Amino acid sequence: MDLNLNRFAICLIIICAKLSESQRISFRRYDIVPTNPPLPFPACRADDIECLRRGFRTFFFLMNEGHMGMHRIDPLILNSVSVAVPNEQVSFVLRKVNVTGATWSKLSDRKFNNQNGKNSVRLISDLHVTGVITMRLSRNIEPAVAFITMDFDNVESNITYSWYGQRGYDNEDYIVIGQERIAVRNSKTPLFFLQPGGSRDSFAIEQVMLSKTAILDHLANEITVALMHAVVDNFRIFAATVPVKNYYIYNYK
Repeated sequence: MDLNLNRFAICLIIICAKLSESQRISFRRYDIVPTNPPLPFPACRADDIECLRRGFRTFFFLMNEGHMGMHRIDPLILNSVSVAVPNEQVSFVLRKVNVTGATWSKLSDRKFNNQNGKNSVRLISDLHVTGVITMRLSRNIEPAVAFITMDFDNVESNITYSWYGQRGYDNEDYIVIGQERIAVRNSKTPLFFLQPGGSRDSFAIEQVMLSKTAILDHLANEITVALMHAVVDNFRIFAATVPVKNYYIYNYK
């Protein structure tokens, strides 16, 4: 009986030793496997605007590819955008809005810790927009409907947002982005044309838009703001997923 117990104990020790050895080998093999960097661009100092511009360009491409769970923004599809001008008793609704060109947005300026403690980003975009536009005038029962194509050149978006740093469960630093505020400025009146050309509805819409160019500016602002909100939402996903050290050099003298 004692002999059998001794044999069992010896066998158990040998098996445990083999398992321990195999685990060490497995971990050693795992440790030496090279890993890909999480981002295809180097980390930037906060005051290196050229590095930040290259990073933003790459970020927009990554965003459009759904990298790190982000959502595609080029093209961006909006259900509807509406603008009302009470003084003129006219309203416009743009439906089935398709916005392209966001991928090529350029970083104009980047500021950290402004006087109110917030960060800001200024982007310049050239956007191409299509959709179905409906105009309603108080004096007309039937609305005018046409297909519209618009170009927004050098649209400036100033995004201001609150933020704070947070240590994750992996002991890495992450940025938490708070509520954003977006201000849009058009450097020029958006260009547009309507289809079908020569129709009564297209002519009526064109006459109002040419006489009240502020309507075009309002449409451009609403569309651009919606686009930039989508961009900031992707910023949040990115910042919550990627440690700060991978895209900012924030401990420097």
